[in-house]
Amino acid sequence: MSGGQPLSTRRDSRFTRPPILVGYTFEPAEAYRARDEERLLAIRLETNRSCNLRCRYCYAISGKSLRNELSLNVLADVVRQAKDLGAQSIVVIGGGEPTLHPRFRPLIALIHRLDMVPMIFTNAMKTTPALAGFLFDCNASVMTKLDSLTPATQDFLAGVSGAFDRMQQGIENLLAAGFGKPSDPHRLRLGASFVSCRANLNEVENIWRFCRQRNIFPNMEVLTPTGRAKDELDGQGLTLDEIRRYKLRILDLDRREYGLDWLPYTPLAASGCLQHLYSLYVTIEGNVRPCAPAKFDEHPSLRVGGVYPHNILRRPLAEIYRDELFQYVRSIDRHLEGKCRNCPHNDECIGCRGYAYSVGVNQGLQPRQALAGQCLQCFR
Repeated sequence: MSGGQPLSTRRDSRFTRPPILVGYTFEPAEAYRARDEERLLAIRLETNRSCNLRCRYCYAISGKSLRNELSLNVLADVVRQAKDLGAQSIVVIGGGEPTLHPRFRPLIALIHRLDMVPMIFTNAMKTTPALAGFLFDCNASVMTKLDSLTPATQDFLAGVSGAFDRMQQGIENLLAAGFGKPSDPHRLRLGASFVSCRANLNEVENIWRFCRQRNIFPNMEVLTPTGRAKDELDGQGLTLDEIRRYKLRILDLDRREYGLDWLPYTPLAASGCLQHLYSLYVTIEGNVRPCAPAKFDEHPSLRVGGVYPHNILRRPLAEIYRDELFQYVRSIDRHLEGKCRNCPHNDECIGCRGYAYSVGVNQGLQPRQALAGQCLQCFR
């Protein structure tokens, strides 16, 4: 379809809901129930800033290690604290490339021993057959990187020549290890994250089919104006109309070719982002945020005596979780502004809070007001 007319958002018995990525996405009812029962479902954990790519949209501006990165003992303690708060998974998001961490395997093995799902974000460039097999045996879910199926475009966005070939080989190793053959087709264990921008907009359908045909969860994000993207991808951001058009095109594709139906207004195509209800984000230095782009720790108004207090080296995770500021975060659906306020789809969508926060603080808003701002990606 052309995207000129919105598709109906009514549920149709001819279609089914799209699959989830185990440990990464949760059904909306489960997310709200966890919030109301005051328990976590997951935390997102940075492990190291070192990276073998230099992605032009990187929120963390990763590359080299930092002197004050958390030790494995501290990381392990945070994992145990998250388990005590009810977490079902630990999203090892790196902050750089987590497989470069010298104690990556012991950390993943610990998460598995604690009966939680290790959910790893990786560019897959170091995912050998042996590593893929280890991750599969640890009951992990894996989110790879796939910004383009065109080598030159992928290398440009990754900031490293030859990245495409090595990333594709890593994906093939994961598929060969069994990640493309889930026991339940609704619960996938392999995903591919791609950031939509002008450079890859014409590939959206091809990337989507690549994923669906291989039982890969397609994690399509919209370029966020934070980190390295502010300087290196200026002019690559999509307009609201461009976002609307590509989301409606892939919704139509999913309905016609795969019998899947989803709400087109959510920030992640075919998957809403409700992590603010049930998750915490722990940075490489131990600072706790609502999510990666919602950089509370960098805002001067949230410091006490010049120091950001919500750090796991200063306070237990449970104390931070129950702090009034993070209670506000978990109830953000009750504070939304603009067209997000009283939206009929709030039961499964609260918009992209990280995008709203990034834009809001760039415009001079205070953190809470920015976090509650209208979702600028929504075309409802």
